[in-house]
Amino acid sequence: MFWMRRGNRKRRRDRLYSIYAFTLLEVLVVMLIVGILAAITAPSWLGFFTNQSLSSAQTQAFSTMRLAQSNAKRSQIMWQATFRNTPTAAQYAVHPAPTTTTTADYWNNLPWQNFSSNVKIADSPTDPARTTLTKLTDIPEPDIFRVQFKSQGVPNGLGEKGQITFISKNSDRKKCVIISTLLGSMRLAENSRCDQT
Repeated sequence: MFWMRRGNRKRRRDRLYSIYAFTLLEVLVVMLIVGILAAITAPSWLGFFTNQSLSSAQTQAFSTMRLAQSNAKRSQIMWQATFRNTPTAAQYAVHPAPTTTTTADYWNNLPWQNFSSNVKIADSPTDPARTTLTKLTDIPEPDIFRVQFKSQGVPNGLGEKGQITFISKNSDRKKCVIISTLLGSMRLAENSRCDQT
């Protein structure tokens, strides 16, 4: 009797396990479906992430230049927005324009902030969508791009009218901020509309 009762319990337990368990084939089919869905959605997800990173950098650069422009009007002194590529990230800073010659220490001690790590400033001279803001080359690497605004909020000379272009490290998309008039009007553009004419 004891053995019968124990055998019934064992059969009932085995039956419950077979109801609630998965077979190896079922697990493999589910893994295959998940893999196929991941392979289909991964490229579009990467494209979305790249576009968001570029949009974020473009918006931040626009805000940075607007902040320099408004600070110049408010304080009645020249302000500048400064940009650079470092080996790890593209960076930006807003500060009063220097009144004397500067050293590498001056530039390294600015209040730099990073753009997204997936974005860099296009600085190739052969790229039609290159950055055309004033490039300071008399200081050690990395090269620095800047735009200065006078106390009236206008760019400081013809050399300040230009654009800053951002490119992604893993795609051919590009977005830019263009200073389009001598009065300091700015606009946003992307891809082929960033190409210089």
